[in-house]
Amino acid sequence: MLREKLVKDLRQFGLSEYEAKAYLALAIHGPLPASSLSNFSKIPQSKIYEILKSLVSKSLAEYWNGRPIRYRAVQPNFALNKLIDTKKNDINILTELSNSLVDKLKPVEKEEHEIWSSAGKRSFLEKASEMILKAKKIGFSTTDRFSRYPILDAAYLKALKRGVKIRVLGVAEMDGPKNARARWYTNKGAKVKILPMHTKPIIGLIDKKEVCVRVGNTTHPDFFWSNNPALINIFGKYFRELWSRAKPFKS
Repeated sequence: MLREKLVKDLRQFGLSEYEAKAYLALAIHGPLPASSLSNFSKIPQSKIYEILKSLVSKSLAEYWNGRPIRYRAVQPNFALNKLIDTKKNDINILTELSNSLVDKLKPVEKEEHEIWSSAGKRSFLEKASEMILKAKKIGFSTTDRFSRYPILDAAYLKALKRGVKIRVLGVAEMDGPKNARARWYTNKGAKVKILPMHTKPIIGLIDKKEVCVRVGNTTHPDFFWSNNPALINIFGKYFRELWSRAKPFKS
């Protein structure tokens, strides 16, 4: 089990399963010829030289030109730092490419009023965060759990720092954990009210320009987004009516 865990951990650095097994065997058993390494690592003989060549090219293994040729692992502190540096370099390259693509792939501005649908918790969180990051004046949202996610927290903090007015309406009965999470919003400068409801609508509105509505459960929700003025007006009035009936959250 420990060996399987170590192989899994090494793969997080970008190694293939065979590369991770070979490096682990070299690190544990010391300098080995290819045949012995194949036995220790359970890597087929037909693959072992290809894997060793890859480890050497990545500065993870060294070899001694004797008879037979023997291989040893580069010390883990050096080897893993090398892999980290490679990852950082890849990230820097991707960041530059991303900036270039963002400039080149700007969509044509249209005045069309649209409705888009999607599904999944990750997609919902990303859409909500995207809306909050674009907010300029005010953002309204309802919640049944006051759930906290890093991607949403970061978006809220940036919006609040820009001076965006954030209004969060809790639509479920409160308890200790919910109170603690709601307190985070108030501590950061958002206004929070509570109005327990049976239907628990989950909606978000930004600057009278966008609306997002979640339907379904929280683990795999369906949702739709729209910039249609009629829909924004309907949900805006609905939110303001609920807000007027809600009681201020007392932390």
